[in-house]
Amino acid sequence: MPQQYVFSDLKEPTNFRLMTIFPGNFEEALQCTISECQLQTSLPYEALSYAWGATEALDECHPIISLNKEEFTISSTLEQALRRLRRLDTARVMWIDRVCIDQDNIDERNRQVAMMPDIYRGAVRVIAWVGEKSCDSDRALSFLKEMVMHHKYTMRHWWIDGARLGSDTSSECGEGKRADYTNESDDVSSSSFADDITQPRLPRFDEQETSEMKGMSRSDLWKQITLNQRQRGHIFTGCPVLYDSSYIPFFKNSRQLDWEAVDHLLARLWWSRTWVVQEVWLAKDAILLCGDSSLKWKTFKKAMEYQEGWDDMGCLVPRHQEKRLLGSRLSDILWNTWDRDATDPRDKVFAILGLVGEYYRAPLPNIDYSKSTEEVYQEIASLIITEENSLDILLAASGLTGGANLPSWVPDWRRSANECRPALFVNASFMRMQCYHSGSTDAVYFHGHGYSASGAMEPHVIFHDNLRILQVRAVVFDTIAEVSTDFDNVLSAANIVEHAESLIRNSQTSGSLSSKSAISDKDLKKVLTAGCFIDNRSLRTENMVIENVMRSRRFFITNGDHLSIGPSKLQIGDVISIIAGCNFPMVLRAVGSYFKLVGEAYIQNHMTGEILECYPVESAHWIDICIT
Repeated sequence: MPQQYVFSDLKEPTNFRLMTIFPGNFEEALQCTISECQLQTSLPYEALSYAWGATEALDECHPIISLNKEEFTISSTLEQALRRLRRLDTARVMWIDRVCIDQDNIDERNRQVAMMPDIYRGAVRVIAWVGEKSCDSDRALSFLKEMVMHHKYTMRHWWIDGARLGSDTSSECGEGKRADYTNESDDVSSSSFADDITQPRLPRFDEQETSEMKGMSRSDLWKQITLNQRQRGHIFTGCPVLYDSSYIPFFKNSRQLDWEAVDHLLARLWWSRTWVVQEVWLAKDAILLCGDSSLKWKTFKKAMEYQEGWDDMGCLVPRHQEKRLLGSRLSDILWNTWDRDATDPRDKVFAILGLVGEYYRAPLPNIDYSKSTEEVYQEIASLIITEENSLDILLAASGLTGGANLPSWVPDWRRSANECRPALFVNASFMRMQCYHSGSTDAVYFHGHGYSASGAMEPHVIFHDNLRILQVRAVVFDTIAEVSTDFDNVLSAANIVEHAESLIRNSQTSGSLSSKSAISDKDLKKVLTAGCFIDNRSLRTENMVIENVMRSRRFFITNGDHLSIGPSKLQIGDVISIIAGCNFPMVLRAVGSYFKLVGEAYIQNHMTGEILECYPVESAHWIDICIT
């Protein structure tokens, strides 16, 4: 009877293992070998990217493969992938984390995970296994290829900086083919798609935009577009592509089943994994494998360019930001992978360390699975604050939901924490650089969130109690007097406005709101949209923005008569502070001699450094406070 395979220690810490899958039919038992290699001198190999699925303990099937003629237990998900990867007539050399790393050896796991960026870079190809075929998976892949063929056709005469935009599409889509138009009532006229489009069309700006752009010439506009293409960061804004896009022919009622097939494909578990980011972004070449059908990764990325718009309040979110984030700051990559899963929460940090650029004086932390999740998150938060010289990471802070083990100022990077957070405050009206045309993700109209509550003040930071306490310099300038109900129960713009107006009337009647002058509907909605500029050409309405902004937030009035919005967990008596180095007002709750961070707030007329007029840098009102 075969023995259970037992890992031997690697001869050198920098060595790694490769797995060879011997040929066979789909149904035959899986016969494999594993051998130790040096990364620089190994045989050509491919790397597998897949969702682990159920652990062996929970997997009812307990699949077993032959590894060096001994038994090795894997998951059902991996068994499916291996059967699809196995060739009929030749062996296949693969790197697969579950088989090539001794998962029970913490020291080896630490070293091998740290090597994974080089392992994926060194692979001749990364194969992303998304699972077996479904009833419409082939339809989804065919539809994506068709979109790319059409896009390639329409963009073959577009040039930017001497490069033709339509010339880099995968050969699996041929020379490019234009999609047919019909007379359906929901189609857009094909007159907007001339064969010889020389460049994306510039928008027509209204009087307000022209004034704010200060006479910017057409040449200046294109220079700004080129500059924006080089911008990086977790906050950037484009426009919905339906203004002018080569993908318009595919947004038709007749394509409903195609879009449903794509939705089903993108709902598979693989897309939600944190490790996917590193595994695919670092690959020389990559393909998606679904059953026995495949799609090149570069084809998939080209097809997904339709999903390119972020509006002022994050109503549209692109799935793929590889171009902007690879080699970016640690905070940017963490923020953009926040909505992804990891079986081990520490991997939310460890999985992206290999993607970070050369931004930091101090070395990035070592991958160490002997540390707790809380220790890893505290260490990475303190590094971001120190090295990026900013306290904007407080926008991601766990606040009052982090539990006893995580300080309120430290972000909880688990997906579950992201799912209950409100939309990020972002306001393009402070940075008017609009580019309404196809490819607007590459030519975003601003970079950043548009706020600077603490002006140009540098952060003043000291860490205490083994990184559990954050000491900062701040002005505590107001206190919350009245708070609205929790709008998530009935999240409609009409209900939100009605409750806010009622709170204002009651406060004026009771005298807690000293101002007796009428507050206009326009001023109130300016607060409820967090100062957002509502473009009359946008697909979103003012009501949509209010509902998006106010999800998990409440309207409140301060003792200083400020009309504001903030996190849903705020309460009367909480204080409003401006923290040096943080671009948003923060709601804090006093707990003894310390404070707990509740979350960020939008306070009209206190978002762009106005606090410095009342409390200059040298003012005694700036004090050191400790957040725990």
